[in-house]
Amino acid sequence: MNRLVMLVVLAVALVGSACSSTDGEPGSEGLDDSFYPNLGNGGYDVLHYDIDLDIDPAANTVQALTTITSRATQDLSAFNLDLSGLTVTEVQINGSHAEFSRSNTELIIEPTSSLASGSEFSTSVSYSGSPEPVVDPGVPFAALGWHHTEGAIYTVNQPSGSMSWFPSNNHPTDKATFEIRITVPAQLTAASNGILVEESSSDGYTTTTWRMDDPMATYLAAVYVGDFERIETKQPGGLLIRDYVPRDSPAEIAEALAITPQVISYYEDLLGPYPFDAYGTIVMPHTLGFAMENQTLSVHGRDTIDPLVIAHEIAHQWLGNSSTLDDWSETWLHEGFATYLSSMYMAEHHGWHLDVEMAGWHGTLSRWNSVPPMEIGNAQMFDVSVYWRGALTLHALRGLVGETGFSEILRTHYQQSANGNTNTAEFLAVVTQLAGSEAAELVESWLYDDPMPPL
Repeated sequence: MNRLVMLVVLAVALVGSACSSTDGEPGSEGLDDSFYPNLGNGGYDVLHYDIDLDIDPAANTVQALTTITSRATQDLSAFNLDLSGLTVTEVQINGSHAEFSRSNTELIIEPTSSLASGSEFSTSVSYSGSPEPVVDPGVPFAALGWHHTEGAIYTVNQPSGSMSWFPSNNHPTDKATFEIRITVPAQLTAASNGILVEESSSDGYTTTTWRMDDPMATYLAAVYVGDFERIETKQPGGLLIRDYVPRDSPAEIAEALAITPQVISYYEDLLGPYPFDAYGTIVMPHTLGFAMENQTLSVHGRDTIDPLVIAHEIAHQWLGNSSTLDDWSETWLHEGFATYLSSMYMAEHHGWHLDVEMAGWHGTLSRWNSVPPMEIGNAQMFDVSVYWRGALTLHALRGLVGETGFSEILRTHYQQSANGNTNTAEFLAVVTQLAGSEAAELVESWLYDDPMPPL
């Protein structure tokens, strides 16, 4: 066989490795989540997002390119990404033009030939416009996604809002690594998830590149732009703490964030090592009415800088971000755990009497006839019961099995699901394994029974 023929055979083999000899089938629209059946998409698994954002903060517009590396899980004739609004100008697969169409929040992409099951492929989406927040029935108290308020840009995505600013497989079961590049006017500061790996300035603009090498759900991806001061320290074990506060803000804000190393150390004793390479808090120059645990860089308003909320968002880095629910009907696995662990921290370091606090919440929830955490509807995803009856569930379990048994359950549950996904059935299996069926039945009664069990 001469050299030319060998090269032709090799080229055909390389194309064949990504393209299927069959026609393939379209990937599913949605992943049948209990509350969000159309969020996420089937037929592929995302491995990595590369997001390049050129932001004009004054106009609140972006010019963007998102490149997604995926692996096909079936022979694919077409597949969807989740994207709300914005104008898509070009889609390429493996560097070649691909046809696309839009239907509500679905970006439907048709490769020129089917993608073979098991093959890796690259999807590049060029888009622009002014990102608009998403109205989500599960979060009636706030719009989601991209926000531009009082000179600052920030993202709060949970559960659906990330599609307001980048195309994705927008469900927490498809985690991936991320690299996010942000170009803004040089007088402003930009921040995102993970480690700042590169910074350059030219012609009055600064580009920063952020890398998140640990798996991350799309709802935790973050972009922040504004007039912020970066406060950076390195802990004795090497963990980078970087906080961002509004420039010229009162010293009390930075002082309030100084508890972060203590909180992390407390949770490491409970759960194991901090799961990521960095942590920090960014404080908006205005009130928010909430905080959000964006991976490695939580966002707070001026009104949520207090020890309980700071500790709550840090707890989520283990339970919520590293160990993540696999269905949005199970938010208690995030909020109940973070509420109870932050309450434990407050008892250890800030003088709370935990039994008194839990008894108070038991009385309040009983008077309100609150819905059990595992019987909620979509609009109750962040109901007070999810937080505090979820916390009471863990308090009751701790009372039954004792300190040592509870610590073993906590650590085992986290370690079995770290960097992945979990659900209530898996938590109950851990409880059963380590503490027996009586303990599992107790947990179930707190999660499902109406009325609420006595404390």
